[in-house]
Amino acid sequence: MNQEARLDPRQVELNFRVSADGASDVASRTATVVAWVRALPGQQIRVTAQLGSLNGPDGPMPVTQVGWAGSATRATAGGQAATCSSGTFQPGATQDLVAGWQQSGILTCAVNFELAAPRNLSPGLYTGAVNLALDTH
Repeated sequence: MNQEARLDPRQVELNFRVSADGASDVASRTATVVAWVRALPGQQIRVTAQLGSLNGPDGPMPVTQVGWAGSATRATAGGQAATCSSGTFQPGATQDLVAGWQQSGILTCAVNFELAAPRNLSPGLYTGAVNLALDTH
């Protein structure tokens, strides 16, 4: 059996807005991430995310200002044993979006990316891009 894998999307654009009065904050962004894998027996399947940078009105921000919470919305075959993870981005680190996936299948995660403590930040636009990858080994 040949291994095959598809991931959609490969990148999620983050655009958060912090308003001066908190009335029109946009501090979260939900993305649907679909992974389809036909893996060889015994392979670990990894869906990872990396936030390379976060820019705000005052310049670069620590990527630790962004966290995510994932939940499975659809799974087939081996994807049913996997879970969509939650966490906080770390500088220069690749984070696992999925845990416990070891057999071929499809997994769809609704991933909510969120700006931490927006009321403690300067008003303005906060942007970044989360790069996603799918790996079997």
